[in-house]
Amino acid sequence: MRDGADRVRGGVAALALAGALALYGAFSAPAPPSVRAAEAAIGALLLIAVGWRRPLFVVTGHALRGPSLPSWEALAVPALGWLLWVPLLRGAALGWETADMLRDMVPLLYLFLPVLLVPVLRGAGGRAVVLLGGGLILAGLLLALRWWKQAQWGFGAVGVRAMPDGGAYFLNAPVVLFAAVALPALALGLVAGGVTGRGGTAGRWSAAVACAVAGALCLAALAGAVHRTALGLAALSGLVLALWWGRRAPRTLLPVAAAGLCALLAFGDPLSGAWEQVAEKTRLTGANTRWEEAGAVLEHVARSPWSLLFGDGWGAKLANPAVGGWRVAYTHTLATYVLVKGGVLGALALAAYLGGLAPLALRLLRQNPPLGWSLLPPLLMALGLHTSFKYLDTGLLLTLMVLGLERRKRLVKS
Repeated sequence: MRDGADRVRGGVAALALAGALALYGAFSAPAPPSVRAAEAAIGALLLIAVGWRRPLFVVTGHALRGPSLPSWEALAVPALGWLLWVPLLRGAALGWETADMLRDMVPLLYLFLPVLLVPVLRGAGGRAVVLLGGGLILAGLLLALRWWKQAQWGFGAVGVRAMPDGGAYFLNAPVVLFAAVALPALALGLVAGGVTGRGGTAGRWSAAVACAVAGALCLAALAGAVHRTALGLAALSGLVLALWWGRRAPRTLLPVAAAGLCALLAFGDPLSGAWEQVAEKTRLTGANTRWEEAGAVLEHVARSPWSLLFGDGWGAKLANPAVGGWRVAYTHTLATYVLVKGGVLGALALAAYLGGLAPLALRLLRQNPPLGWSLLPPLLMALGLHTSFKYLDTGLLLTLMVLGLERRKRLVKS
């Protein structure tokens, strides 16, 4: 009876997340300026997926009493408790604005979504992986298409000139990079026969072409806006997956090589132009003042032992040289952000959480390379190099990583 209820609950949660991601891709933005109807609907669907019991158990520490708790979860629950309550009390004591504190706490909950969602989604089994993975790919593709619409479908500009990101920064969403890698990976799997589906050989080839075209749209968008690191990580993952499928199913080598040759012949100039723009942007901008920003953060937290140990709490602001010295509530990397808000102890709590997840990522790369290498680029970007650690999709990509590995383990055991 309990297993049946868990399956139903997990299925409802997975469907709610897929719906939230569809709304996110179609109507919202990575960092919406305000809560509109779309954001309210996304929030409602997230609440349906998470429920009320699990968040209550996590924030009170009751979740640690669960039987057979995975090591990553045993680290994540106290880490979330520390990062939620200590910077909250510190921010309140320093008198920061309530709205600023909330704007920091919501991204924290996004980042820790695996703690809230994985126990709920386990009951749905493989359906949760399919629905969540499909929802993330759909969201990334929709955001890329919205960027192309904003750019007036100027495909001819790729490799010729750097196109603007636009005010909504659709391409900063990690799901765009995820879709840019996962869709070609799905195409390779379909060609190799590793991804099964209805419709026979003709159906598989049609689906493979559709996935390849959709992935190319996402990659072309990133190239058009000259997202340097995203393109480099996507190229690395694509090469690894092509070699993996080639070794696993040698019959894929000929069609993949033929498709690559056709792409070079048809789009050689835009491709070479895109990489030239990447090199030029790197020459002009370097690390985008990340080192100066890190120096300002270290100087900021070193002002007092309290700031060094506990940070300045949620809602704190920093005179950030990366944005011309304006006092802002964010930095461009997760490491510097958590130092400002949570100090050294907060950084240690976050390191414990991410350190518990790191072995899972490595195992997923070995046991399920298509999924692992599709998740690696957006997660490296979000957690190491970009402000997208604050976005909803980062936490959901982490959730998919954990679920994908657990699903793989169950398949192997059965």
